[in-house]
Amino acid sequence: MNDYYKKIAIIGAGSYGTAIAQCFSVKSGEILLVSDSVSIEESINARSNSVSACLNGNISCTTDFSRISDADIIFFAIPVSAVADVCDQLKGQYPEKPVVLCSKGLDIIHARLISDLVQELIPNDIAVFSGPSFAHEVIQGLPFGVNIASPRRVLAEDIAVHLSHANFVLKPLNDYIGLQIAGALKNILAVGCGIFSGLNLGNNAAAQLMVGGLQEMICLTIAMGGQKDTFLELGGVGDTILTCTSQQSRNVLFGEHLANGGCIDNWNGNLAEGAFSAKAIPAFERKFQLNLRIFHWIYDVIYEAKQPSSVEVSKLCDQ
Repeated sequence: MNDYYKKIAIIGAGSYGTAIAQCFSVKSGEILLVSDSVSIEESINARSNSVSACLNGNISCTTDFSRISDADIIFFAIPVSAVADVCDQLKGQYPEKPVVLCSKGLDIIHARLISDLVQELIPNDIAVFSGPSFAHEVIQGLPFGVNIASPRRVLAEDIAVHLSHANFVLKPLNDYIGLQIAGALKNILAVGCGIFSGLNLGNNAAAQLMVGGLQEMICLTIAMGGQKDTFLELGGVGDTILTCTSQQSRNVLFGEHLANGGCIDNWNGNLAEGAFSAKAIPAFERKFQLNLRIFHWIYDVIYEAKQPSSVEVSKLCDQ
């Protein structure tokens, strides 16, 4: 245990929030999950299912938002669509608490990073937490690593020093811009890889798509003031490989659904973050004067009902 982050609040008690709660419970005396669901609160506190039964004893859940008042640090493990509402709840109450964003996505209304949205709404210092970390492996205690970055380098370094442990590598970076672009766009790219999988185009074509997608992600990052080297890190190529190649990825499964004639309106699976983030692609292209050919194609398949074909895919990868 450490005396630096004695109490950690994690807003969002879904699979990922619960997983990182278990990870952090090794280093902090109290972990408080905050949910908007009474049934989730009761299930976690009663340890009434197979997942919650595995949680360490210093983890609890509440629906009372005010209980985060004595936390030393606050993590957001919520969909990006909920970030603004949570910031409204925080506004003016706990300005001294650092906020760490685990939410991966983009501000689709203003074509900007989620960190820009958060900094506009609340004065708290912020950091970004991102990397290859499937929740079901994290909660089992299997080893993993992610990156953390912040406009205040010292904050990222403090979090890394005080929350890393034997099974958890937390590596600080300078580039919070590139880390967010990688975290958001790798989900969109995974939808594209799912489309390739559904079309039975093979692993070779999927690898070609991933390389092209990474190149476009780097172009956008540089245009926004980020760093190319971020894509050699856990939160860059590491997270992209994991998300784009695993059948456990919701984004890959959603892409297969599209390739098989489905659409976003009849998708019955879990939330595919890439589908939401893809809405922002045309606006980002206009704002930063870029041609994100692969990402725009994925946008068209999702939102313009473009029918993917193997012939078109060959042209797409010929760059």
